[in-house]
Amino acid sequence: MEGLRGRGKYIGRAAGSLVVAFLSTVVLLLLFAFLLLKLQLDAGKTEIGILVIYVLSCFSGGWYCGRKSGKRKFLWGLLTGVLYFFLLLIASGLGERALQPELTRTVTALVLCCGGGMLGGMLA
Repeated sequence: MEGLRGRGKYIGRAAGSLVVAFLSTVVLLLLFAFLLLKLQLDAGKTEIGILVIYVLSCFSGGWYCGRKSGKRKFLWGLLTGVLYFFLLLIASGLGERALQPELTRTVTALVLCCGGGMLGGMLA
């Protein structure tokens, strides 16, 4: 019975960190949309801004998860980054008819999400 409680705690911790990451994504995307409206940024700067939002969102989720866990904070942050990336990949795949992302952009986003989550977990 105690094993089930332990698993539930871990799942709750990971789910909570994803909620924090996605809430920070929403807030940051709203701020970025306002900046796009006011500054009229080009496509290159827009891509960089979105990648920065990924990193900051994973950082906040990893930080939250690292605060909740006492040990192995960087692994919990890494898990947050990986889960965030895969949910992001699924969501972007649902928006398009065919899921064929460019490999370099996908790998870059994965590395940045993992790094942001891990850094957040380590600094928690």
